[in-house]
Amino acid sequence: MQAVVLAVGKGDRLRPLTDDKPKALVEVDGTPHIEDVFDNLLELGVTKLVVVVGYQKEQIIERYGDEYEGIPITYAHQREQLGLAHAILQAEPHVDDDFVLMLGDNVFRANLADFVNR
Repeated sequence: MQAVVLAVGKGDRLRPLTDDKPKALVEVDGTPHIEDVFDNLLELGVTKLVVVVGYQKEQIIERYGDEYEGIPITYAHQREQLGLAHAILQAEPHVDDDFVLMLGDNVFRANLADFVNR
């Protein structure tokens, strides 16, 4: 299964934490938001990550490179912040089947597999 992770936001409401990093890299309990999202998706059995990046995208790309815990990452770039639907559209060329969508700053503490199956 493929996953699209949106990690494009500036995080204006999280300033000053996001003055020098993208919102998805803000840490909660020592872990960047996006790693928590990745870990949840890996538990679900995701085999490909498509990460849509924008604000300070280089930091995310440099940190994770082309894989996370052995799962390949493809990056899509949203050049202008034009909303969630537009961000998802940037992933379209990299997605070839059904996919699960997660926000890169989403703290999800429910049974994700049960949620996706429903």
